[in-house]
Amino acid sequence: MRHLLVSGLFALSTLTLSACGPRSEDAEPPHQDWVIDTRVEFGKFGDRPETVRPKESLRLWVPYVVGDIYGSPNAGEISPVSLRPDLTFTLNLNLGYLKLDKALVPTEFSQKWMTIEPKEARVARLIPYVLPVDGITPVGTSEWLDLDSGARLLLVYVDRPARIRGEVVYEGRSLRFDIDAKEAGYLWVTQPEQSGEYTAVPRPKNLVLAVL
Repeated sequence: MRHLLVSGLFALSTLTLSACGPRSEDAEPPHQDWVIDTRVEFGKFGDRPETVRPKESLRLWVPYVVGDIYGSPNAGEISPVSLRPDLTFTLNLNLGYLKLDKALVPTEFSQKWMTIEPKEARVARLIPYVLPVDGITPVGTSEWLDLDSGARLLLVYVDRPARIRGEVVYEGRSLRFDIDAKEAGYLWVTQPEQSGEYTAVPRPKNLVLAVL
């Protein structure tokens, strides 16, 4: 009887210690489409000048802009991403997901013609940089690019179902934001070169991080 009591107390204490263990900050359950296997690519993209891969070793820095879509990074990296020698990398947005939620701030667009509904919805944008291993100056402007369509993309996060709207004519360009997020999570958003519409699209099958 005593043996059974001791065994029961040991099992209970083990269960209690497990319950008090550190909580994972990753997305649970993980989202399969938040795992992005892709590569950094140099070359000729559309009408832009051709870019050439530097001889020096390179690294990635993947910080966030929070509270806006545009602007300089103000939240740092959530989870560092390793760049392999062949310039391929895996961006797993499930890692550190709860850290992103803690870093979010109220949305206040720098472009005053942009709005979000509901106003309480919070946004962020992941902005990747390609840098020398031993330097802090980007080797070029990095853009998510759909190689099949040539479309440039933004990677945007919203913390709840929301709508981002806005229209402006700027330097002869007519731009319109019409982004609908059906649920909290990441969105791929088209970024027109000239006039056009910013809207959410499915993740491209042939996605690269182009250095322009």
